[in-house]
Amino acid sequence: MFGSMENLKLNYISQGRAKTNKNRIRKTNGIIIRRNGAGIYRFEDREIITRKNEMIFIPKDIPYQFETLPGEDCLSLSIAFEADFKDPEPMFFSLRNFTELEFICNHLAPLWNLGTHAEKYKCLSLFYGLIAYLTSTEALDYSDKKRLKTIEPAINYLKKHIFDSSLSAETLHLLCGVSDTYFRKIFIANFNTTPQKYIISKRLSQAMSVIDSGHFSTVSDLAISVGYRDPLYFSRAFRKKYGLSPSEAAKQ
Repeated sequence: MFGSMENLKLNYISQGRAKTNKNRIRKTNGIIIRRNGAGIYRFEDREIITRKNEMIFIPKDIPYQFETLPGEDCLSLSIAFEADFKDPEPMFFSLRNFTELEFICNHLAPLWNLGTHAEKYKCLSLFYGLIAYLTSTEALDYSDKKRLKTIEPAINYLKKHIFDSSLSAETLHLLCGVSDTYFRKIFIANFNTTPQKYIISKRLSQAMSVIDSGHFSTVSDLAISVGYRDPLYFSRAFRKKYGLSPSEAAKQ
């Protein structure tokens, strides 16, 4: 994703304590680097926890919630910027192996606040260094057979339980003994989509197959049969994918 980024423009850089925010939609893309403490970001399809020397990328226009974990004092460096991406989505990165991390965290915000053209160019140079690191991290090959073997327990579980309403994409990595981030990278490399989107796609495709077969009864029954507890949520997801409601699809 970062490798395809174009038309970069820094908007602002700040450093301070993160505050709980129940409902937020960013007006710009954001990179938040955790300096200490721990906080949790909640999105529609996943949750991401960041701790010291970890970062999260949040695309603009994506709603989310944030709260600090109990007893934690979250200090973070925030970078807001404009850029053109291909299919941006929230992403987690560990920066523990990024050699310029301390320098960036100690100097980026002060340089930006000086406000001169020279300092802003220095900020841009440092920021490009961070983007280069993120790009190289993304470029790691997660599609080889050995890594696919690592997530095989989760794949087998998915095949058996894809229509169970209790299935959670956020816990699949636990079946493999790896982190959620590592699991997602392997999954995306091999299936070209996130675990959550994979589950949604399979469920909605099954729902359409049931409708096509003529065995459609009610929206509630159909929703339950493909793993949705909430018929309204199911109907919205169905309309988003097919452009019409389950009842409308049945009539056609």
